[in-house]
Amino acid sequence: MIITSAHNPDATIRYSSSSGGIFSMLAVDILDKGGVVYGAAFDQTWSVKHTRVDTIEDLTLLQGSKYVFSDFTSSIENVLYDLKIGKRVLFSGTPCQVAAVMKRAGQNPLLLAVEIVCHGTPKSEIWQKYLYELCSQKKRTIADVRAVFFRDKRTGWKDYSFTIVFNDGKVFTQRHNDNIYMRAFTNNLTLREACFHCPFKYPQGSVADITLGDFWGITQLAPDIDNDLGTTLVVARTPIGEDAISFIEQTKTYTLSSIAKYNPAITSSASIPPERPQFLIETKTAPLLSVMKKYTKRPTSERIYLSLARAKRRIFNFSK
Repeated sequence: MIITSAHNPDATIRYSSSSGGIFSMLAVDILDKGGVVYGAAFDQTWSVKHTRVDTIEDLTLLQGSKYVFSDFTSSIENVLYDLKIGKRVLFSGTPCQVAAVMKRAGQNPLLLAVEIVCHGTPKSEIWQKYLYELCSQKKRTIADVRAVFFRDKRTGWKDYSFTIVFNDGKVFTQRHNDNIYMRAFTNNLTLREACFHCPFKYPQGSVADITLGDFWGITQLAPDIDNDLGTTLVVARTPIGEDAISFIEQTKTYTLSSIAKYNPAITSSASIPPERPQFLIETKTAPLLSVMKKYTKRPTSERIYLSLARAKRRIFNFSK
């Protein structure tokens, strides 16, 4: 098993990716060999569904994190068919989605199974309700949405923003710590029940060839390569995975315990917040935005700390 960090040498792709753009490099390699790529994409209603891509031009559909559970079940039969006719396939998804595909496909040298480091995923209904209410608040409809970015790097990789771009050019953007959808997500309020008991964690649970995630420990483990543009944590778990990343320039190698210290979702399931049951009850009868705001309100001390931390980063970036 190889545990390393890397980033895409193409600065544009790296910027538009959630972390370091390594997924794009793996996907392009598969496409160049005549293969196909499956991953999470938005549909016309901004629901998230797994989509099959066979051109580099369409690969942008799969780029960027979507903090929603993707509808992927129809993709499994398509993956099996592509493998049957001899196509190379890269399937990317959450660890449980990858496990479902691997259970049907088995070990196949044509299949590259790529999972993300998964904090957990909200149900699609939560995301759709949030988007509908937010659009209504802005006197718009879901049809007025041009683009959604859960991980917009306009404020940096570590202090990323949640951004919605509307067809008229107007932009709704908030730092992730200020956005109530993202706060409800990171506080585990909106995660699916299964996410609290995930059996697909390292060191024994993963069945993927490769695991990709944010290298959140970069400041402590590799400060010399930290420029806040995004760096990907890469774990090649199998010989197929090791072969797949062989063309990627790797910066350093790490131990599982060292990376899990800063990104615990690699080895641990999310914990259930005690207020989650009441939160879910209230979402059924009250506007979601108001319920999210109520349950994600930050204490004054935290707001002051975040303000000071951001001011410190601005001073540091200015002095560089």
